[in-house]
Amino acid sequence: MLSNPLHQLIDGLVTRVNRTPELREFVRNWVGSYHGKILQLETEKGTHHLILTTDGTIRVNKGSYPSPDVIYKAPAQTLLDLFTGQANFRELIKRWELVIIGAAHESVPLAKLIIQAMTTA
Repeated sequence: MLSNPLHQLIDGLVTRVNRTPELREFVRNWVGSYHGKILQLETEKGTHHLILTTDGTIRVNKGSYPSPDVIYKAPAQTLLDLFTGQANFRELIKRWELVIIGAAHESVPLAKLIIQAMTTA
C-alpha cells in the first residue's frame, strides 16, 4: 500500500502487531481504558495516522485525523531514522528537525512497540 521506506516500516509494524498476540497485548495495555489512540505522522510524503484500538490491533489511514493524541512532523527520512534508532529523539527536537504536537509522552510506548516488533521473531 505505501511506497517509501518510512511507510514500509509502518506497514511492517502494523502487520507484525496485528499478527502477534504479545504485541497486540502490548497495544491493549498501552490503550488501557481509552477508546483508542491516534498517532499522526506528517511528512513531505503525506499525512497518515495510526489507529491503536482496544483489541490491540493497529490500522493506518491516509490523511489527517481531526484530533489525534499526538502529531509527529518531520521529513520522512528523519522519522525513519528516529524509528530505527539511527537518530536521537532529543537532538532532533533541539534542532527543530522533529516537531511534536500533543501528548509527546506517547513516544515512549511507541518506541518500545517498534523495538519489540523489530526484535520479535
